[in-house]
Amino acid sequence: MKRTLLGRALPLALLALAGCEGDVKFDFRPAPETGDLKPVASAAELENSIKAGFTTIRGATTTQALSAGAPDDNAAVGDFTGTYTQEQNVDEFDAVRYDGEHLYVAPRRYLNCCFILEDADGAIDTGNEPGDSIRILATNPVDGSASVEGRIPLEEGVSVQGMYLDDNRIFALTAESYYGGFGGFWSDIAIWNPERVGYASYDVSNPAEPVLEVEVSLDGVFVESRRVNDVVYIVSRYTPYVEGLILNVTTVEQQAHNEALLADVPLADLLPKITIDGNEQALVDPLSCYIPSDEDDPGYPVITSVTAIRIDNPTSFTTTCYNEETYGAYVTENAIYFSNISGGTSADDTKTTIHKFRLIGTDVDYRGSGEIAGQVWRGGQSDFRMSEKDGDLRVIASMYDWNNADFADHKLFVLREAVGRRELDVVGELPNAQRPTEIGKPNEDLYGVRFLDDKAYAVTFERIDPLYVIDLSDPTDPLIAGELEVEGFSDFLHPVSEDLLLGLGATIGGAVKLELFDVSNIGQPLSRGAVTLGESSFSEARYDRHAFTYQADVNGVDRFAIPATIYREVGIGGPWETGLYLFEIHDKATPGLSRLLEVGSVNPPGLLFPYSERNRAFIHDDTIFYVRDEEVWGAFWNAPQFVNGPF
Repeated sequence: MKRTLLGRALPLALLALAGCEGDVKFDFRPAPETGDLKPVASAAELENSIKAGFTTIRGATTTQALSAGAPDDNAAVGDFTGTYTQEQNVDEFDAVRYDGEHLYVAPRRYLNCCFILEDADGAIDTGNEPGDSIRILATNPVDGSASVEGRIPLEEGVSVQGMYLDDNRIFALTAESYYGGFGGFWSDIAIWNPERVGYASYDVSNPAEPVLEVEVSLDGVFVESRRVNDVVYIVSRYTPYVEGLILNVTTVEQQAHNEALLADVPLADLLPKITIDGNEQALVDPLSCYIPSDEDDPGYPVITSVTAIRIDNPTSFTTTCYNEETYGAYVTENAIYFSNISGGTSADDTKTTIHKFRLIGTDVDYRGSGEIAGQVWRGGQSDFRMSEKDGDLRVIASMYDWNNADFADHKLFVLREAVGRRELDVVGELPNAQRPTEIGKPNEDLYGVRFLDDKAYAVTFERIDPLYVIDLSDPTDPLIAGELEVEGFSDFLHPVSEDLLLGLGATIGGAVKLELFDVSNIGQPLSRGAVTLGESSFSEARYDRHAFTYQADVNGVDRFAIPATIYREVGIGGPWETGLYLFEIHDKATPGLSRLLEVGSVNPPGLLFPYSERNRAFIHDDTIFYVRDEEVWGAFWNAPQFVNGPF
């Protein structure tokens, strides 16, 4: 299929990978040799593919605005909660982690300095120096306290993207800059600036004296990371730098200039390097890479490297190279799906190309590609628009036509790996000729999406919030089973049980709203109550799943917490209250009697500003540890008004 990327002036190469091991059954049939991607046959073939990206004449491009999407199981281990993740058994890095005994808090880093303040002594604070070490705090759930037990110093200019924990080890992902998540935000970032990303592994068996095990840096820009079992995957993006090259070729003369300049450049100079404890070597083996099958349609010379490291052996690595742009990724234990906007110059022919890779430990095996109408990845946490079940990929895409009275349409597709071909066939879609009812009323955009087993839940919104329940029990014939209209909308949907769904979003007036939905009868979803925080409020958890904390089944009650700022009077400068707001869900085993209750809030005293860069919370038994930026506060679920800290 033809690859014609929209917005080529600012190409994207955004991938996320994970692997899987254990008792998982795989189809080991030989992969057919067709598809949008092909394995590199020789080093020369990879070299030609990269150089073609530098010399191809670029016509006029069409840019398309990408908007942030919305945000699954907060993995409670024993009696304390951990980092909230999209997929069970697929860990996600975060800058704050908790293992039940210690909190690990990395300093924030900023892309740009955005404010200037004076501290109490009149010194200028640029807002760009939040700390120079990862703090290790010992926690005491009995009295709700924490104390600094150790620190891991960071070199000047090093940003911690996030961390993984493994017994007595911290695996920290590092970079020279922090660019946030991939998706729409990357469309504003030039890919040509050389940078280095990396990781460092620390033995923290004695938290007071952490020991550096290995320090690694890679050429490229940090994109994404995941961990499955004992394998950490780091995705980085690298663009070769050749002095004198014209980056956006638009004339035959510029093309000839680049071809002459590149003629004597060896492949080794076009590929990224890795440095392990000061020893530099090649990051990728050319024969472990994939390139586009269509040689007449080369992309930009972007090398996306997927580096797999076993967390218990951090000096060993394997890397897969991928010579194509990608907007987003969805990862399961068994596979990864890359999504990439393709198509022409109008909304009507905007497409999304999807590549499927099977994951077995550190092996990444390309299985095939498919194309669907519309766009899937729109930044933020739109990975919830994809879900895999029994080898089928279920995905919801959006189509926009600003010249149409009804400018937004949404469609569900079911893709399945073809037999004998490296392709993903569409085996089901909705709406269709037999089931023409649309997902969403005219001009309603798509917000929260959640796939759960053989059902999908989708929230669309313009003035009201229709919650759609889609029956996927027959993947070849999906159907809208029911819908519910309520005021406001939900950005994020969390499964409470098979019969209950929690929605987090906002009212039409802009206040944070939580609502409990009874979906026990999929043909007639019901609301079991809603809670609104003030008349005007904001919560980071609507867009960042790591800010959402959920603790299930505490004496038959589910607990969850979200950070929020409530404005008591609408308007800038009015009185405000900020903190961690606590909720409970009762009687979830009986959906008709289930209730959503607000039970209090943790409001640290002395806060000068309503906004913070980062909020995290961990519930340990009845104790809450609330992390706001770098400060840690302790409180108790049943008495949250008594706050300890900051620590």
